[in-house]
Amino acid sequence: MAELRERTIWARNLDLDRAELGVVRAALDAGDDAGALTALHAHMANRAAPRLYFRDEELEELIAYVKESDGHELALVMETADEVVRHTFVFRFPWDMERTNEPVTFADGDIDWQHIPAQDPEWTYMLNRHRYWIALGQAYALTRDERYAEALCRQMAHWIARNPVPATLAEPGLAWRTIEAGLRCENWIKAFQYVKRSPHFTPQLLGAMLDSLHEHGEYIASAPCEGWKRISNWGVLENHGLFGLSVFMPEWKLSASWRAMSAERLKSTRLQVMKDGLHWEQSPMYHNEVLHGYMDYLILARNNGISADPEIEETARRMLHADLHIAKPNHHQPLQGDSDDNDLRDLLAAGALLFEDETLRFGGLDRLDFENAWTFGMEGIRAYGRLASRAPSEASKPFAASGNYVMRSDWSEQASYLYFHCGFLGGGHGHADMLHVDVHAYGRDLLTDSGRYNYGDHTEWRRALKRCAAHNTTTVDGIDFTEYVDTWASGRVAQPMGAHWISEPDFDYVEGSHDGYAYLADPVTPLRRIVFIKPGFWLLSDSFACAGEHEFEQHFHFLPGDDVEVESGSLTCGTAASADEAGVRIMPVHPARLSCALRESRISREYNRLEVNTAATYKLAGRGFSSMLQVIYPMPPGSAEAPIVEPVDVMTYAGDRVPDSAAEAVRIVLPAAAADHTVTGEMSVDKGGGAEEHILLICHRKPGRHIDSYVVDGTQVFGEIVWIKRAGGTEQVTVIK
Repeated sequence: MAELRERTIWARNLDLDRAELGVVRAALDAGDDAGALTALHAHMANRAAPRLYFRDEELEELIAYVKESDGHELALVMETADEVVRHTFVFRFPWDMERTNEPVTFADGDIDWQHIPAQDPEWTYMLNRHRYWIALGQAYALTRDERYAEALCRQMAHWIARNPVPATLAEPGLAWRTIEAGLRCENWIKAFQYVKRSPHFTPQLLGAMLDSLHEHGEYIASAPCEGWKRISNWGVLENHGLFGLSVFMPEWKLSASWRAMSAERLKSTRLQVMKDGLHWEQSPMYHNEVLHGYMDYLILARNNGISADPEIEETARRMLHADLHIAKPNHHQPLQGDSDDNDLRDLLAAGALLFEDETLRFGGLDRLDFENAWTFGMEGIRAYGRLASRAPSEASKPFAASGNYVMRSDWSEQASYLYFHCGFLGGGHGHADMLHVDVHAYGRDLLTDSGRYNYGDHTEWRRALKRCAAHNTTTVDGIDFTEYVDTWASGRVAQPMGAHWISEPDFDYVEGSHDGYAYLADPVTPLRRIVFIKPGFWLLSDSFACAGEHEFEQHFHFLPGDDVEVESGSLTCGTAASADEAGVRIMPVHPARLSCALRESRISREYNRLEVNTAATYKLAGRGFSSMLQVIYPMPPGSAEAPIVEPVDVMTYAGDRVPDSAAEAVRIVLPAAAADHTVTGEMSVDKGGGAEEHILLICHRKPGRHIDSYVVDGTQVFGEIVWIKRAGGTEQVTVIK
């Protein structure tokens, strides 16, 4: 504390005409600055309003509740607090934007707030956001051990003394980017609520904290929220902090103007969120950081009787419902773009409480979690317990504005799920992932995105994980369809084309293309089409329209530890199911045309963490129009049988064979145990008994003439995508497209 200067700046910022500051004003008028600060400290420690998050009077009941909550959350908070007391920093809370695994310790207790380990300034930004001070505060509340409060107060004093506000916005250094300033506002306010009555939180520290927070407010307010800021997550993260300050200190002269300014700025950032509810940056991680900022604004507004902007409310609601639908059956967000493998249920639980939304409650936790308990208090805990749960009306969902599509068999944790991307890049947090698919079934990721690793060009893996081949997509001649320049910049960028979505109770269909190879001397147009026969398998069709000779590649990425094999002859690639875990089969329809090779790759399921995994690449050399068809078949735990997959000739009604460049068909004969779902088709004909089989026709040329009414295994059909199901002596024909 010796580093703190005596100052009275805090007093000049106060609106001393407010009735609750009468004692403070009287002391100042008498020239007793120390007495005034003591009076302000007593006021701040005991004031009934504003209400920040939990209520002081419910603290003991709240402590009892959180001690019975998820043991992992409690253990992580206590472990983090103990580390920070020792000046050791590891950032591993689930929503830490840039997590770490290697501890960094300042042995003499003199924290270097500018320290950059491993050439990664993101570590330094995390250090200066002070999320870990909330953990210190929670540990103090749970144990009443003054070590935690003392560490928090000492570090706050140290940071304030060592990190003066920059003279200009143009020179933020490592501690004063506006995004860090906004995040610190929230974290300091939350930390204050835990330690405000500790003897270590002295009047002198309160004065220094208020001076610094006022500087934060002036700094953020001076940063225009226009141009790139309005379309960037920064605009939200900065200004939700400014709004929080305005609520935290209504005693400041500038609070009312900051409140109006921040609310108006937050309203202007709504353009970041697409009509479908997804954030434009094509990263669920940053979608949810922005959502958190909006929800923090809404929580503080509601707690204090402030009229929240209805358009921000509606934007947050759409973002929450988008999260509900993109969540995999294990409740985690996809690793799309710069994202980590995070569980979404805590966000959905918070959204359910905010909006009293039974559908969001369905996607949330059974019991309000540790962090949400501190945020909403006992009132929120009880309200969450009373809130009914209702499953969404639709399982599969298109997000056409952003170009993301979700296929889902049902809402169970064992559901089959596929996530398809055919949308714009999304700026620096987007990856070269056009036409990528994630596949999850029977409680397990089967095909996955590769994640982000870090934001530095000093290692090979940031580049590698952003490039096309790190995704479950296609490439041509080994060339990237979107060109990587550096960690934040791209050169040539593929644009999505021709996305089309159809969803019915028994099937889903999606297709998409892009112009990433239109610039080649011989332009190539890739087209990916996916048919989901619910609940059990997908047909993946990749075609390439061109005139010349090329090599076409499909890339597939598996989880770390998966024992991936390629069968000779059939070139079926995948993992076997064990007694406890699902497997997957990628089954080519025309294996003789292809080659398949496995390679060692990397996956990053959280920032700063790399794991070895296996990737498979199918290749096809061809001249002119070429296609690759596979059945993707999840294998349930304990299952050893895969379906039979074979090509079927497509004929004209005149008896001539149709070339594969015009149309192809595949027969999938299911194992007996898998033939357990019902289909409502367009017509039904008796074909005799036998195992359940499905025939899918894919036309590469849109039918438009009499002769395009093809005959497939004896059944005449007409349509671009046609599904024939045979089981139990009946045949059902469905024209999908």
